[in-house]
Amino acid sequence: MKLRTSYQRASISIFLAMAVATVFTLSSFAAPEVNKSVVDPVLAQDCTGTLTVKAGQVTINGNAAQTGATVMTGSTIATSSNGKAIIDLGALGRVEVGDNTTIILTCTAGSLQIRSNCTRTEVEVRKGSLNVTSPTAETLAAGQKAKYDGGIDASSTGGIDVKVECEGRKVGAGPFVGAGLLGLLALIGIGAAVAIGVAVGGGDESVAPSSPVR
Repeated sequence: MKLRTSYQRASISIFLAMAVATVFTLSSFAAPEVNKSVVDPVLAQDCTGTLTVKAGQVTINGNAAQTGATVMTGSTIATSSNGKAIIDLGALGRVEVGDNTTIILTCTAGSLQIRSNCTRTEVEVRKGSLNVTSPTAETLAAGQKAKYDGGIDASSTGGIDVKVECEGRKVGAGPFVGAGLLGLLALIGIGAAVAIGVAVGGGDESVAPSSPVR
């Protein structure tokens, strides 16, 4: 009888030990799942698009791009003076970039951010709606056009079809042109100074021998 009781107690002890071990083991496996649920929404904010070159030359982050190139979030897309491109972003919509235009596309929490770099920006919304936050705050619906002084900051929550085009010279072009012109003028000035220096130096040498020696 005592042997049977001891056996039952030993069985219960083993069962309890296995139960405790199982609980701790399952808890250790469950911990990574919690971290994964925190990271996944961040990854979901990313997006990619496909480029279609309609005309001229197009660059992505300063590199020449062709039709079929992948446009990542945060990319800078620029077109030449006769260039035109379309970026298809799937559910977020599509963005057409006019000639001589530079824009930056960024995806944040399911929203498409568009930023242009122009002295004057023209926007045409063909589908969906676009929330412009700078230089003025307004919402453009399908069928609306607007022009803004300077670049724009705008966003859309999806399904947008919009054309963005710069009018006039891009903001970044001025300083580079000015620097080139100043450099040319500086070279001309240096050349002129050297020429004058040589002429003056040559004149001094021709006069020196004529002075009397005492």
